[in-house]
Amino acid sequence: MAPLAVVRQRLAPLVPPAVICALLALVPTSTCLVKIATGLPCPACGMTRASLRLLRGDLAGSLAMHPLALPSALAVGAACVLAATLPEHHPAWDRFVRGALMLYGVAFVIAWAARLHGWLPPV
Repeated sequence: MAPLAVVRQRLAPLVPPAVICALLALVPTSTCLVKIATGLPCPACGMTRASLRLLRGDLAGSLAMHPLALPSALAVGAACVLAATLPEHHPAWDRFVRGALMLYGVAFVIAWAARLHGWLPPV
């Protein structure tokens, strides 16, 4: 088990996006600056609403809003487990973070392209 200070340090980068998403979830209108400025959705358009649907147990609605909401939630869960169980300075943590960021970068671009081509529902 990792010491609590190590777990906090590992998970600290997740806090600001989580707080921002929680605040954006309270706004009843679109908050995507890319969509407001260009009329086109950004790669993450629909993630907040998809995550809220997922929290309510609406898996189909969540996947319809954004196909990466469920994998993102699973990745955050895996990050929490690894942060708490891997010993300090264990190389698997850095590999997990780098791999997850690379995978999600590619996945968001693919999901964005699919939405722009009409293969995913508009948000």
